[in-house]
Amino acid sequence: MLCREGDRMSWMYFATAAYCLTALFLLAMTYLEGLQARAPWNMYRLAGLLICIFWPVLFLYLMFKMISKTRISERRG
Repeated sequence: MLCREGDRMSWMYFATAAYCLTALFLLAMTYLEGLQARAPWNMYRLAGLLICIFWPVLFLYLMFKMISKTRISERRG
């Protein structure tokens, strides 16, 4: 079964949106957990929140790199 470029991209947009919503939910849960525990704003709490923000960006970067490699190989072939 062959899929067109538009089908693949629409699937990727959906996956990206779902992933970002999940990351936002986890960021909110991490923040609320810190509030409930009355945790101080120290390095560990900030690092936990930054990691919640950073890993979706890393995932998106790797996903777009994979897409760009696919496009380059399609042009050569």
